[in-house]
Amino acid sequence: MDLHMPIHIVMTPTRNEAWVIRTFLESTIRWADYVIICDQFSTDGTRDVVMEYACKITHDLAQKQAEVILIDNPNTEFNEAERQAILVKKAREVAAGRDTLLWGLDADEILAANAFGTEDWQRILHSKPGAVFWFHWAQLTHDKKHYYNNKDPYPWLFHDDGVEPHGNYVRNMHSMRIPYPLDEHDMTYVNDFRVLHLGPAPLNRVRSKERFYIFVDWQVNNRSPISMYRSYVGSNAYPKHLFDLPAEWLYTQERDGWDFWQGVELDEKHCWMDDYIFERIDKYPINNLARLPIWTPEFLNNYHITDPRPWYLLLMHCYLELTQSHKKSIIVRAIDKILRKCIKD
Repeated sequence: MDLHMPIHIVMTPTRNEAWVIRTFLESTIRWADYVIICDQFSTDGTRDVVMEYACKITHDLAQKQAEVILIDNPNTEFNEAERQAILVKKAREVAAGRDTLLWGLDADEILAANAFGTEDWQRILHSKPGAVFWFHWAQLTHDKKHYYNNKDPYPWLFHDDGVEPHGNYVRNMHSMRIPYPLDEHDMTYVNDFRVLHLGPAPLNRVRSKERFYIFVDWQVNNRSPISMYRSYVGSNAYPKHLFDLPAEWLYTQERDGWDFWQGVELDEKHCWMDDYIFERIDKYPINNLARLPIWTPEFLNNYHITDPRPWYLLLMHCYLELTQSHKKSIIVRAIDKILRKCIKD
């Protein structure tokens, strides 16, 4: 740890992330000072892997290795605002007043291996409290050979100014991960390296996550099923044009002592997010649930559920699927508006 540089604290929530957590930790402990894992009732071995790294001690001063800290998220429901508040509070306790860079990274997000020799990395190290850094994803694909770009950057790094609260992680869904001020002035867009996003790579998990977000968004915000379908379904669909994944972005056995893909399971058959839905569907009137576009063949078959949708909802969901690639057209948007008025929760 360089006493003249800010410390790096990575704040990461988990819930059944065994498919990727080892690769996340193996890469992140190489550059961070602390990795705080806030786990929410994982049952797939995630906690065991985290504890394995939390118990590791290195006496080689030349080999940087972060301290891994496991804490619990006691909330049984999905609430990103509470989760991030737990992480930020713990991070500031660990920082104990030291100059600190707060990173908000999910378990499927990994800094590219070429990040640390770039000019942007130096800008991060020499930034001042209050600075906010925005990053671009490189969306990795299932074949492990390609990636595609996301359109918008995301704020995942804050040079902590110690102010609480800034009030930007108050949404139950899709809240901000770092406690930066909403009227931020010191913004930097990182272009020299990417955050590798493994989220689009496991195809079964992608489809499960679509169902999960639709269900939770309906639970929390009572959004229109049509609006949610447009927002979530196919959001991680691969575009026609893919880029070759540069070798220098990935950790390798020859150069780094381990292989980036070694700890990643892309063919997960069963995902906890479907369990989350199944465990809660009895709490709601089936007529309301039937409107949600979550009744895919794999979900129905996995839980031996009879499709609850009447013919007109089947027709509506078929329409949504057929028009999803044209959802921004004037005609489709007009039809969607009519359907929202006709089919209400």
